[in-house]
Amino acid sequence: MRTGKTFWRRNIRAAAFGLLLGCALCWRAGTAEAKLMNLSHFTLGNGLEVAVVENHKAPIVLQMLYYKTGSVNDPKGKGGIAHLLEHMMFRGTKRLPDQAFNRLTEEHGAVSNAYTTYNETGYYEFSDIAKLELMMAMEAERMSGLEMDEAAFAKERDVVLQERRQRFETNPVPLFYETLNKILWQGHPLANPVSGSPEEIKALSVADARDFYRCYYRPDNALLVLAGDIGAREARDLAQKYYGGIARPEGSVPQPEFEKGRAAEAETAMKLAGVEQPRYADYIRLDAGEFSKTDILSLQLLAEYLAGDDTAPLYDCLVYRGKTLLGIDADVSYDDKLGGTFAFYATPAPEWLERAVLDGSGALRAVKEEIGRATEKALAGLTEEKLDKIKNRTLADTVYLQENPQTAAAFAGGMLTAGYSPDEIMNFDAAVQAATVSDIRAAWAKVQASRARATGWLEGKNAGKDTGFSGADAEAAERENAGKRGSL
Repeated sequence: MRTGKTFWRRNIRAAAFGLLLGCALCWRAGTAEAKLMNLSHFTLGNGLEVAVVENHKAPIVLQMLYYKTGSVNDPKGKGGIAHLLEHMMFRGTKRLPDQAFNRLTEEHGAVSNAYTTYNETGYYEFSDIAKLELMMAMEAERMSGLEMDEAAFAKERDVVLQERRQRFETNPVPLFYETLNKILWQGHPLANPVSGSPEEIKALSVADARDFYRCYYRPDNALLVLAGDIGAREARDLAQKYYGGIARPEGSVPQPEFEKGRAAEAETAMKLAGVEQPRYADYIRLDAGEFSKTDILSLQLLAEYLAGDDTAPLYDCLVYRGKTLLGIDADVSYDDKLGGTFAFYATPAPEWLERAVLDGSGALRAVKEEIGRATEKALAGLTEEKLDKIKNRTLADTVYLQENPQTAAAFAGGMLTAGYSPDEIMNFDAAVQAATVSDIRAAWAKVQASRARATGWLEGKNAGKDTGFSGADAEAAERENAGKRGSL
């Protein structure tokens, strides 16, 4: 499963509320003279974390409620339940029956939505400051009083199943990434697709959703972020008023259990109908607890240096000069409790493929070798001056964080759920400035030391004859490739 752009790129630019990195170790960073944002942080008596990012330039506010749970918490055989519960959260409570939540947010001019990732589920409302109390009251109601009946659950289960089918009907490439991710992680929770498999979705019951809700939707497993025209004192009073009375359940929040994966390398070539252009992906496993925050930040900067735009070294070497590829990207994701991935994604050039006359496995190895050589060459040529350009580009993006409540909430909330302290968030720019070429090379050496790697090649099936890819095709392809998941 492709995990998206690098952590800081997504959160600073707020391209999406999505997958977040985490780490329990501290980075090396001095104290910045000016704080990146005006951030306050406190915890209610029931365990609910609250963060406030003040911005009084306009009478608007974003409420973002993070639950620290996602597909990694899906019980075995019940994949997709975290995502399906996200859908059920809009189906009503005693005081907000059926579609009342959606109706009220629309009537009051608010924008509301939600998402699920592997390690979190987020709900947000963006509204006029005058409507904030209503939004908080409704969100708190969902935390403590969600009701689920069989009929509503069956409808949402069908919606989720159709979403998955439509995703693969229009583009079979996600199935390739998902399969490769399963090969890399095997029985690890990070192998769980956020959506679940079609077979798992069909088997889910309303009892499964109720159990998941009771287990993970609790104040001591949540983070509330308020960003916009609100002060810390007012935010504390409102958080206590609407969320403070929700009881903290007895016992601790269950955490996913897993063993460290086997250290081995695997290669797989897939053929799927509907693929017009071959794809290459290379996932290198980053095991939990073995990378510090300095390491992860260094790898993020490295990914940006290698393939951040069309002027980057890998583009210059493999796209413009070598003409091996049409495009290339590098990506980092990491959670200190679970682990993560350093990944390369590439689209090979048709002319190169014609000249090379290679089958899928041969093309995979050829591209892998080309990217490996180009990466080592680029890293050898990295200087502090070149790194400064990457850091300056990163720091330029941070200037705008405080200007938009949505980007500020995404950045602060993402960092807090990942385990960063408020001081580390406010001094993130200092951490970027402190990064050195030595840090980057040391972090890359750790990546290279990993012997757990999954590399894949995707090409069309019956190219030129049948470009359709149906839901049945997707399910058949999943069954066909299921055996490859144990190839490590």
